[in-house]
Amino acid sequence: MAEMETRMKQTPHGVARLALAALVLVAGVPASPATRAQTRDAAASKWVEETLRSLSPRQRVAQLVVVAAQSEYMNFDGERFAELRRLVTDEGVGGVLVRGGSPNEVAALTNELQRLARVPLLVSADYERGLRMQMKHGTPFTTNMALGATGDTEAAYRQGKVIAEEARAVGVNWLYGPVADINNNPDNPVINIRSFGEDPRRVAEFVAATVRGIRDGGALSTAKHFPGHGDTAVDTHIGMAAIRADRARLERVELVPFRAAVAAGVDAVMTAHVALPDVAGDSLPSTLSPRMTTGLLRGELKYDGIVVTDSLGMGAITRGFPGGEAAVRAIKAGADVALTPPEPKAAVDALEAAVKSGQLTEERIDQSVRRLLAAKYRLGLSGRRFVDPAAVNRVVERPENVREAQRAAEASMTLLRNRGDVLPLDAARAAATLFVVVAADEDEEEGRVFIPQVQRRAKGARVLRIGPRSGAAEHEAALAEAQKAERVVVAAFVKRAASKGTVALPEAQAELVRKLIATKKPLLVIAFAGPYLVRQFEDVPAYMVAYAIEEVAQGAAARAIFGETAIGGRLPVTVPGLFELGAGLRLEARK
Repeated sequence: MAEMETRMKQTPHGVARLALAALVLVAGVPASPATRAQTRDAAASKWVEETLRSLSPRQRVAQLVVVAAQSEYMNFDGERFAELRRLVTDEGVGGVLVRGGSPNEVAALTNELQRLARVPLLVSADYERGLRMQMKHGTPFTTNMALGATGDTEAAYRQGKVIAEEARAVGVNWLYGPVADINNNPDNPVINIRSFGEDPRRVAEFVAATVRGIRDGGALSTAKHFPGHGDTAVDTHIGMAAIRADRARLERVELVPFRAAVAAGVDAVMTAHVALPDVAGDSLPSTLSPRMTTGLLRGELKYDGIVVTDSLGMGAITRGFPGGEAAVRAIKAGADVALTPPEPKAAVDALEAAVKSGQLTEERIDQSVRRLLAAKYRLGLSGRRFVDPAAVNRVVERPENVREAQRAAEASMTLLRNRGDVLPLDAARAAATLFVVVAADEDEEEGRVFIPQVQRRAKGARVLRIGPRSGAAEHEAALAEAQKAERVVVAAFVKRAASKGTVALPEAQAELVRKLIATKKPLLVIAFAGPYLVRQFEDVPAYMVAYAIEEVAQGAAARAIFGETAIGGRLPVTVPGLFELGAGLRLEARK
């Protein structure tokens, strides 16, 4: 029995399983599914209620606050860690959002924070496409829109499961994904390739598959950004966005993936800093709107899980709701978690004052605390809150998972035009081809893998890199080289960046591409960005979409253009006036 206890305590649901094992041993017969469920529910309820009673009124409101935690190396006795230590030990916040670092640094940080916390912490992260959203390591998954181009919902399930397993290995137990937004606005600068596409039914299928994968991988999932952030042209990191959609359109389009997520058992829903005046009747962001959170999400969609705000430090909120006001308004609207308020102590102070003044009742606070504690129990944190640092290097970036990610990226490559049969290339044709990497950002990732992959396959090929600081002389040199080449391949990289508010090439670089097209050479543009990039040069002879700047997409694109892998992705969005939803040419691999 002692050996059984030790083994079970090491599992995510160790406490509930111990109670069940004891029941089975005493009775001498296997427990029925109903009995097992009752045992789990009773154990969970007991822990939740005992923990709730142990918390003071201020400690209870602090459970509703999640604070940011930079994960790069810090000495835990040093000044850089002091404020985070204070928020966990003195304020008793309920969770942290980790950013940056490496897998081993995150594991060390989360273990230390869990050691300091009186109540186990929900440790969350924006790992929409895995750990590499925040660090240099982790299985290198491509973007959601690329997954949508594969048409393979099983790949989405597997990706969700692997991301959750790697997250749990480093101490992250709550994932802010999947993105359930429908990208039906080509000018959307913040969602774009983070969305699975524009077809509500297909997006819903990918969202539900990802939710199931994350659950089976042992983490909490989050459908975001409710009630939909796809039909906007404003980045809410910068300012407020509004969607002029009525209730019928919302039901027909935006709400479809969220309903699917709820049906699939999603653990949390994140609200958007987006106003829907024709639905809510006001200009409040949905995050602060009782009509959207309590009325629509909880009332009409019958959702009773965790509601978390998008970051309260984003420009859409901070410009109109300073200090702790946003946290109070969000909880009053129906949220359970105020995510990363810019002044965490001020948020806790404001929530405590709101309870004392009667703006928020103790019962309302306890309702949210119970949801959060139940999630912590469900994750197994009541029995084991720490991770094994020695296991990190065995779980993160398993070779079989890396190969799976590469296959998904390869299947996503979408060829929309191939006039003049630019593709596929072989070594001889590539040697007479000019390759131009057009990098919109000062980011070494843009072309870092693609360039050596081309050079390895075509020793004599000319490869140029045009960056945002390249001047007229470099542009003219590229045009001169193009005149001497038999064909041209342009690799266009545009990183989604909150500060830019756009996902287009800078105009000077777009004009260079147009001039290269004007040489009348057979020319291919590969969009290492969203498919909408082609609107800047509509008459391009050949066009392929890779959907991401990440190395997995760069390697997949290189293999595709050289005919080593088939090209068969289908466009998961419409490019207005150019390509319809589902467009894509099939190009078999060279034998």
